[in-house]
Amino acid sequence: DLDHDVDLAQRLLAGELPRYQIEKRYLRRDGTIVWVMLSVSLVRDEDGDPLYFVSEIEDIGDRKRAEQELRRSEARKAAILDSALECIVTIDHEGCITEFNPAAERTFGYRRDEVLGRQLADVIIPPVLRGRHRQGFARYLATGEARVLGKRIEMTAVRADGSEFPTELAITRIPLDGPPSFTGFLRDITER
Repeated sequence: DLDHDVDLAQRLLAGELPRYQIEKRYLRRDGTIVWVMLSVSLVRDEDGDPLYFVSEIEDIGDRKRAEQELRRSEARKAAILDSALECIVTIDHEGCITEFNPAAERTFGYRRDEVLGRQLADVIIPPVLRGRHRQGFARYLATGEARVLGKRIEMTAVRADGSEFPTELAITRIPLDGPPSFTGFLRDITER
């Protein structure tokens, strides 16, 4: 890590930077590594010649550990979504798709990037059922009255090519603060 520090200090001395701030590792006396936020500025005399560096060092170990745990959690989530045999589709409180796993791509014929941000009703709900879907969604948001949450139901869905097929569906609300979001688990039950 020292080379990067030396380079920034030389740029500071040369007047290329007014100050710099970097995340870096320090070695403690006991040999353990600690992550810090290092902020360095240079004090100059009235002629502009360097007098001394001022360094502020903040221990950011807790934040770095939290970031690492978040990366692990995201990797676990991605592995689950990618390997799931069922379609997993997540929507936000506006009915827009926020997650669309590979099984959903195969089943519905859309690429994930094609549907993210689009209204779920416009993507996988047959046209004849879209009005009912929107009414039920609006009712839930307004009253909290849930008719399909937490239940396994059968309904018709539509693929990108317009063909309709029967699905088994379970929807759950994601328990987070703020506006609600929902995950649907769908299975093509045509063969059944």
